[in-house]
Amino acid sequence: MKIPTRSTLGLLVGLTTAVLTTSPFAAPIADRLERASRVSASVSQAPLTAIQHLGKRLVMVGADGHILLREPNGQLQQAKVPVDVLLTAVHFVDNLQGWAVGHDGVVLHSSDGGQSWDKQLDGRTINALMLAWAEAEVARLEQALSADNPGSDEQQLALDNARFALDDINAGAAAGPSRPLLDVWFRNAREGWVVGAYGMVLHTRDGGQRWDYLPDLDNPERLHLNAVLGLVNGDLLIAGEGGRLYRQVNGQWLAAQQLTPASLYKLMQLRDGQILAMGFGASLFSSRDQGQHWQAIPLPIKASLYGGEQLADGSLWLTGQAGLLLHSTDLRQFSVHQSANRGAWLGAVPLDNKQLALVGNNGLRILTTDELKEMRR
Repeated sequence: MKIPTRSTLGLLVGLTTAVLTTSPFAAPIADRLERASRVSASVSQAPLTAIQHLGKRLVMVGADGHILLREPNGQLQQAKVPVDVLLTAVHFVDNLQGWAVGHDGVVLHSSDGGQSWDKQLDGRTINALMLAWAEAEVARLEQALSADNPGSDEQQLALDNARFALDDINAGAAAGPSRPLLDVWFRNAREGWVVGAYGMVLHTRDGGQRWDYLPDLDNPERLHLNAVLGLVNGDLLIAGEGGRLYRQVNGQWLAAQQLTPASLYKLMQLRDGQILAMGFGASLFSSRDQGQHWQAIPLPIKASLYGGEQLADGSLWLTGQAGLLLHSTDLRQFSVHQSANRGAWLGAVPLDNKQLALVGNNGLRILTTDELKEMRR
């Protein structure tokens, strides 16, 4: 089984792998899945990986199972979370219903606006789902073939691939619940998707009570999947390692596109319908036809991009490595801003016309427009 690395799994895994696995206080996987996240007075300075507006509040997730809520008056509250694994993404469909995902295949659900969370899924159940699929697939293909009916070369190859997948899944299951989930997106309070390492895609139609493993993506190398996004027209996009982009139209997956050899970390749709895909080495691409065709957008820097947010005035902030931020009103001209602290910014949301909330491997930071101007290079 492949071992996640900074280059293949992206920053979200590399960011806190050291925090979680080299610490002398790190707990075994089984304990991390059963032990509640610890309350910490310095949680806002710990690594935070994702941020979202929740009405007038902010919700953030990060290392050690931390989920943090920020009130409009600036007050911070740490939510009750049943696991202490690294959380990598969060998505709320309204002010109450939301999901967060993370390492060890964890999926968490909140029905009270993020104040408390229940575990819906972890890597042990994912291993069982994958094994059930692989065993059924091998049995189906073996039944179709026999000594009297050796089948075509394509059928034999499909059987070989299914047997390899079964062996690989068995090996992965023996290692425990070790499949990181990297992003989550829900269409409504019932239907949603999570994606992650080794080509993992799971789908639910009942709010996460039951999940289905989806093996039919055009991803035979099981490249890591870093981002998932539903479009306003009902299509679904998934992006990940090797610049691969996958599009589902009317429930059917189309052939994969490769936008770049570099990994893609983030997908977002702007209010005018334009879609952006961004990632390693200043990769930034735009599509105006629901992901059918893409155009590279040149940038004045070579830093990797991890997140973005469109403001009320239509302008855009992009977050990246080494404390870099990019601002643009037209996606043609960009101003470059860099904080003195060179930690990565993984996400940003506006608080008002004069403040920007940022999260990254140094936690939460609120910047005013004056501070942003001072950071301009």
